[in-house]
Amino acid sequence: MFKLTRLLRAAACALGLWGAAAQADTITFWVNAPMVPNASSPVYEEVRAFEARTGHKVNVQAIPFQELEQRLFVALGGGAGPDVMAIDTAWMAAFADAGVLADLTERTRPAASQYQPGPLASGRYQGRQYALPWYTNNVALFVNNDMLKAAGYAAPPKNWAEFRAVAKAMRALGPDRFGLSMGAGRFGVFQMTAFIWQNGGELIDDSGKVRVGEPAVAETFALFTDMYRVDKSIPDTVLTAQSWDEVFAPFIQGRAGMLISGDWTIGAIRRGAPNLNYTIAPLPVGVRAATVIGGFNLAVNAKSKSPAAAAELALHLTGPRSVEAMRKADRLSAQASAATPEALAKLPDNQRPFMAQAPVGRPRPNVPIWAEVHSSILSPAWDASLRGVLTPQAAVQKAAAEINAKMK
Repeated sequence: MFKLTRLLRAAACALGLWGAAAQADTITFWVNAPMVPNASSPVYEEVRAFEARTGHKVNVQAIPFQELEQRLFVALGGGAGPDVMAIDTAWMAAFADAGVLADLTERTRPAASQYQPGPLASGRYQGRQYALPWYTNNVALFVNNDMLKAAGYAAPPKNWAEFRAVAKAMRALGPDRFGLSMGAGRFGVFQMTAFIWQNGGELIDDSGKVRVGEPAVAETFALFTDMYRVDKSIPDTVLTAQSWDEVFAPFIQGRAGMLISGDWTIGAIRRGAPNLNYTIAPLPVGVRAATVIGGFNLAVNAKSKSPAAAAELALHLTGPRSVEAMRKADRLSAQASAATPEALAKLPDNQRPFMAQAPVGRPRPNVPIWAEVHSSILSPAWDASLRGVLTPQAAVQKAAAEINAKMK
């Protein structure tokens, strides 16, 4: 997202006013499409419950994930857009800094203690609460049990050395068998982020210092680059996979034995390969354990004509009912009660590893330009390393210089 703050404000000024998002008794809700794959999705059930309780009407509009950020940028910059919107945690700082999100601090203060601290913090910017955590996630390791056994291993890899060795052994199973399914561009960067932290590295630290060019980051790029270019353990789809469906495909098809992903993958496997024999395990550990926190928050348009009703919808969808609703949707609620022993016992076995990793989860850098850094700087750096255009060290150093220029 290029110069988000400046462009959003410029667009608003050019129009001379902010348009109404919806009529007072109707709330428009933009949701990331994977959350509403069909009419029986739990989200619709929760919306109907909200409508019955409050008398408000909710117009749910499903937006493809890959289009959501840009469409929000255009709509909010033009003074329109939804009353309530689902926002990836990685986009929060940019939209809050642009002034297009309503400050929910006072409206939501009484409910703040209901949420897990980490996910709640992902909706905070400069000490103010601009969004509530709808669902949280982190990334773990999906492993094809049949390929793991055929490769001569009894358990998923627990460290980096085992991870690379298992991938190579899976590759040796046949000409169309691979060890790891991975994404191109920003998808690959997201998959690698936890490994950068595991290696003792940082991207942009809490003080705002850019550390992308440091050896720990280059070493992580080198690990995955070598798995592709040297070991041939990653299929060529890594050069082109620009959606989660494309990233998942080799694993779901039984051609790749491992996948780094989050709980959103569970539903895709159920739909695409219901008989796949797989396990979800914690990520293999480097010098320390770490995983990247993701998920979506719910925010309110700063120019909504129904701010109270919009905030009420956000509180309803992220509130105590979300524990059961997210369980039905193969997601993890960010409610504190979702982490109790009783709640964990109700989770399917394949969701528990994610909650078990939560204590070592970390959010991505909370800086306004992070989405741009991720998509426009780190993603090309990853692709350049993969294709051999630059060495991993040169790729991350070039990226660091570009990020420093943006930060200034």
